[in-house]
Amino acid sequence: MCGIAGFINKDGSAASVQKLKGMTDAIAHRGPDAEGQLCEDNVALGHRRLSIVDLSDAGRQPMESRDGRYAITFNGEIYNYQELKAELISLGAAFTNDTDTEVVIEAYRYWGAACLSRFNGMWAFALLDRKKRELFLSRDRFAVKPLYILNRNDIFMFASEAKAVIAVQPEENIPDLVQIHRFVGSTAPENIDGHSWYANIRIFPAASYGIYSLDTNSFEVNAYWRPDVPEFQKKWIDGRDPIKTFRELFDDAVKIRLRADVEVGTCLSGGLDSSAIVGCCSKRHGIAMRTFSSRYGDKSCDEGEFIDIVNRFSGSKAVPVYPDDRPISFIEAFQKINANHDGPASGASLYSQYSVFREVGRHVKVVLDGQGADELFCGYAGFLNPALRKAAKTSSRVSMIRTLMEILRENDFIDASQLSADLGIQVFGLDNYLDLMEEVRKEASAQADQVMGRAPFTPAFSALINDKPDRSCPHKSGDEITQMCLDQTLVYSIPQLCHNEDSNAMDFSVEVRMPFLDYRIVEFALALDSSYKIKGAWQKWIIRKALKDYLPVKVRRRRNKMEYPAPFFRWLRESDEKEAFKEIILSFAKRNIVPAETIEAYYNAHMRGEANMEQALFRYLSLELWLRTCNFDKIPDCAEVLS
Repeated sequence: MCGIAGFINKDGSAASVQKLKGMTDAIAHRGPDAEGQLCEDNVALGHRRLSIVDLSDAGRQPMESRDGRYAITFNGEIYNYQELKAELISLGAAFTNDTDTEVVIEAYRYWGAACLSRFNGMWAFALLDRKKRELFLSRDRFAVKPLYILNRNDIFMFASEAKAVIAVQPEENIPDLVQIHRFVGSTAPENIDGHSWYANIRIFPAASYGIYSLDTNSFEVNAYWRPDVPEFQKKWIDGRDPIKTFRELFDDAVKIRLRADVEVGTCLSGGLDSSAIVGCCSKRHGIAMRTFSSRYGDKSCDEGEFIDIVNRFSGSKAVPVYPDDRPISFIEAFQKINANHDGPASGASLYSQYSVFREVGRHVKVVLDGQGADELFCGYAGFLNPALRKAAKTSSRVSMIRTLMEILRENDFIDASQLSADLGIQVFGLDNYLDLMEEVRKEASAQADQVMGRAPFTPAFSALINDKPDRSCPHKSGDEITQMCLDQTLVYSIPQLCHNEDSNAMDFSVEVRMPFLDYRIVEFALALDSSYKIKGAWQKWIIRKALKDYLPVKVRRRRNKMEYPAPFFRWLRESDEKEAFKEIILSFAKRNIVPAETIEAYYNAHMRGEANMEQALFRYLSLELWLRTCNFDKIPDCAEVLS
């Protein structure tokens, strides 16, 4: 994993090495092991290297093909590069090193853009074809690796991080007001329709490739992968045992992600997904992993019990991380996280993740992580309602009631009466239980509802925004649960989680590999009947069943989860920085984005314990910190609003 950058001067003027180096220097944290610049006529390709596969100088980039036709700057890993290399050799290809980068070059030579469908990995790369006079860019299927684009009349630029563009084009340091609106109001995924945090810098779409013509200065983008559930069913489900198929896919996804010429570790939260990865490495592949886990003294945010169980079960070498033992202040940490993310952090949990990767960087260059399982196998509570609606059509009434009662006992935050209405259930005894649950919910949220009724934006800011994004996934499925999996995987959750993980990890020069986002597992999961994902009150059932040998019993039977928790609600009230938090949050009102009375009401309600407003308050804090540190040269049409 590395950092890439480059540009094309559209007027044909010579590319400046100094300018290119300014871009790669801005992302040096992504690749501290080596750097390289290639300037040829009006084209510039730059690279920062984090050495993972073939640590020799033969792996330096930009890398050129043996015949000089191609040059590439590549970020990521092609996990099946060994198999592809053997296939290419059988076709007549020759290789000069042991990197997956050269495999990408030769795969493109033999298969063109069709090579992308053969890659199993994560990537963002730019490949110069000198013969065709084209620059070919691509990004992996699920937005694991970042790629930003600036396409102006005078210049075309690309980079792993927006800051590489800003470093040499400071006039582009302009905030995107639509993104601010979405962030504050939580009205749409932050990555939707290509918006970055900068007005003119766009996010290159996942599962796509682009071809830039040096002769016409035109740039065309096309998709190379789309979800096709019926096709996936033929490919992965029909005539197969789903339990056996999933286990085989998972075993291989972990196996090929262990390929490296450096030590590979694992993040471990104590939840089902990361625990299955640790267990697979131990029980299937015979590797006692070094595990990295976030720990808090606050038991409401600590997974220590389950982390310890997994480490004992798998014989792991545990490295606990205690974010409360901070080497810098919370506020300094959030400023660093914002800088890494090229925008404000969306949640305080990123501090826990950031702290873990800081420790990871002291030990290993590569870690595995469990992102993707919740979205693909229905791990979130929001999947329960459609699952129950589906089950109500086929299950017996007694079975339905028993399942519903079990779910309600485990998830007291679910709107029980609405769930009952959705299902059309009217049974003596159950109604009383549902009514009681609803009364408790309403009493707990009454004061919060009063607070939340306040205006979210000032009239001045609202007047600047005309944002009506399509919040749904463009790919449709006839099944409600499959559609939710598509939405969460391709639009809502996974792109943002991948961005968060990549940004936090790369600040410490750490590569993160995610077995559950192996494209084969994604296709399998999207084709899998929901009865294998939610069975009764058990979510992610197939993981528990197929991977049972990799999981301690107590972890396999877990229903609750924390992910990367952080007690921001407590920091606001009790930490030694609570006054600094207050000053930053309340001063956000001067931006004239959110009414001062709304901010004060949220803050006061939270501090009095009347409502937990930590999500909104954190976003105000994070956005204010970002606006303070970005040193914007100009803000279009609203200098008085954001000054």
